[in-house]
Amino acid sequence: MKELFTIENPAVPSVQQVLSLRLGNRHLGYAITNRTGEELYKLGYFRTEETDGAALAELLEQTPALKEAFYSVQVAYDFAGHSLLSSTGYRPEESGNMLKALFGINGNEAVITENIAEWQLYNVYAVPAELLHRVQQYFPAAQCRHQFSLAIKQLQGAGDTAVMLVDFRQDDFSILVTRQSRLLLAQTYAYSTPEDVLYYLLKAVDQLGLSQQELDLQVSGLIDRDSALFKEIVQYFIQVEFRESPWQGLEHPAHYFTSLNDLARCAS
Repeated sequence: MKELFTIENPAVPSVQQVLSLRLGNRHLGYAITNRTGEELYKLGYFRTEETDGAALAELLEQTPALKEAFYSVQVAYDFAGHSLLSSTGYRPEESGNMLKALFGINGNEAVITENIAEWQLYNVYAVPAELLHRVQQYFPAAQCRHQFSLAIKQLQGAGDTAVMLVDFRQDDFSILVTRQSRLLLAQTYAYSTPEDVLYYLLKAVDQLGLSQQELDLQVSGLIDRDSALFKEIVQYFIQVEFRESPWQGLEHPAHYFTSLNDLARCAS
């Protein structure tokens, strides 16, 4: 497990604290905040070869603060194997077979279904069974959800303008697109070059019949304003902005941690 960055506020007040954990294919992050998620006390973000039960145990061993009692524990699973289904076409008995056909999941993974009632959708996804067991063991009262279920709840989608949320990790990124209260796309893609990202963004725009000039593109995660990747994006899209967390005064850009902040605010 490789540490990418840690942040700590030495003057932590005695308040009801919230622990947020984001667990994905090759990344693991945590944040300790106040109840509303507006104040950050401690944060860590790591790259992993595999986010499994051993990785979580290692994190807890080297970070004693995560073993404290918390007002609330929020967990977001960020694994790529997921499928969004309309509530009218959802068949619970077929969920496991569907994910197996799409992503090749096996008996080492647990299948979970979440109801996103506001969008009349079900999110069916897989989590490594050992990791799920460890989370339940260490944090039995935790509220858990998939990262896409969380992100979809951030979408407004009431206007005519299409909105695209793009969140970056080191070697993959997620896209969510909505327009007129309809979810058009929710997908994760691997990438190694800026050209890879542009390919998927432009392909999504073309296939969904969107306008590059009118699309509201909101960016978060591990991407810098002066990076080659961001410079390429703004050459092809007019309305581009960073979706930032309220955690200001950090040595790292606030948009790095937007997804963790979204998760922390679920406790309020």
